[in-house]
Amino acid sequence: MEQKHGPWRVASNLIGDKKMYAAYRLIDIDAIDHSGNREYASEFMADRDKARDIADRLNAEAGR
Repeated sequence: MEQKHGPWRVASNLIGDKKMYAAYRLIDIDAIDHSGNREYASEFMADRDKARDIADRLNAEAGR
């Protein structure tokens, strides 16, 4: 059975004292959201808008 990937989203994480962002999607939408069920399309970065742009572009490419 093929896994159902979720849409690309933006995750946030406090790294040190700075909030950082990355584009990710769930590998299997039927499983619980945890670090082992996430596929990242970017490294964590300080620019939330850049992470959002990456997620939006990947969703558009996937027809979402």
